[in-house]
Amino acid sequence: MSKKKKVPLTARQKLKKKYDAAAGDVAGAAARLQPRADAAFAALYEKTGVFLRCRGSAAAVTVFFMLLMTLTYLLFGHKYLTSEFPLTFPFALPLYLIDFKVGFVSRALVGQVAALFTDTLSVNQIFSIARITAVTVWAVEAAMAATAFKKAFLNRAPLICMLCLIFVLTPVTVMSNLLYLGFLDPFNLLLTAFYFYIADTKAAWFLTPLICVTGITVHYQFVLAFLPVILSLELYYICKRKKGRGFRIASLCVALLSSAAVAVYLIFFSKHNVKMDADALYDYMCGKFTDYRSWGLFKDYFTYYIYGDFDGVNYSNPMDFVRFLLQVSINGLNWTSMLGYAAALVPIYGLLEYFWVCLFKKEEKGKKLPYLVFMLQPLVLAASMIASTDNARWAGASIFSNYALLFTVCRNDAPGIWEAANRLKKRRLLLAVAAVLLAGYVISLVTEKKMLI
Repeated sequence: MSKKKKVPLTARQKLKKKYDAAAGDVAGAAARLQPRADAAFAALYEKTGVFLRCRGSAAAVTVFFMLLMTLTYLLFGHKYLTSEFPLTFPFALPLYLIDFKVGFVSRALVGQVAALFTDTLSVNQIFSIARITAVTVWAVEAAMAATAFKKAFLNRAPLICMLCLIFVLTPVTVMSNLLYLGFLDPFNLLLTAFYFYIADTKAAWFLTPLICVTGITVHYQFVLAFLPVILSLELYYICKRKKGRGFRIASLCVALLSSAAVAVYLIFFSKHNVKMDADALYDYMCGKFTDYRSWGLFKDYFTYYIYGDFDGVNYSNPMDFVRFLLQVSINGLNWTSMLGYAAALVPIYGLLEYFWVCLFKKEEKGKKLPYLVFMLQPLVLAASMIASTDNARWAGASIFSNYALLFTVCRNDAPGIWEAANRLKKRRLLLAVAAVLLAGYVISLVTEKKMLI
């Protein structure tokens, strides 16, 4: 009987054989290394936990988060925090030169505070204030995220730890205020952060209405940007604690009524009670601006927002004012920008909605309402983007507001929060979530960069 002739392998078969052998070697090496890697990770996790239990560890995490924010800022590639950056928004300058001598109008409070310390301001002084305020916002946001991260890590909730990391990394958090350097949004964010820190104390009973009215006076964008989250957290503490509930309900009512009154006056009626005409106000601001001869001063901003004049038409009538704003916003909708922000925010808000649903189901009947309100918070962003085309500003305020809700329930160990996080603890699921969040990070970075092209 003849021996069967061996058929030579084709080049493709040889390559496949080598690939299979290499893959087998890699799989074998991985199987051998897996126990060591798991042991090393467990040891690192335990050491990190020991560190985070130490007093002052939150400060160290805050510094680390600030470094992550700086990394995103550097990747963005524009030197907003140095004097080399060109002045792209000259209409921010009057926001620091106006004060209440013109009357009780929105956007004049910051200039009024500046007037208490100096009679004149230069470009460098104005943008030094703006840059210091923006970095202060970073520090406050990093501290809030660090506190939640520490709690989540010690409660073995990696999903919440991941959300804290993406909060300080995403350009929506880091760059939103810098894209409009000199605008008043950071001051209102700091007011809201101050409320966050005193919200669970008796001081909130008295300070909440004052914070709301001050924010609206700084800029009435506070009504859409930050007032909803403050009122949501007030409702949360009212339902959460019986002690002092009457004071908190009274505080919430006063905050609502006073905010509504001040907002309606400043938006619709303050222009009827100004003490200077447009030319006198312009001359007054020019007199306070030491660099006027070099830079000039953008006049049309307050000509419209205080006096209602735009391109020879007056929009002082409240209904005309609203119709004009809506028309400008609808005509200026930037769908590319909105989709870019959606890529970054929708996955985050989807995870937050998961937590609110879990907490809603877990909480007893009398305490469910706040979580239903929390679920509606992302809708504020949709309303904001219809009201104004400044997408970056609204997105930055929205992500801060929604995270403030998460940080609050973490700080208060809300019943079910850690259990909800642990349900999504599988490694493959966490890797998938991380990939989606990373994709959103890249898309939002590219989207915000294109705003300057």
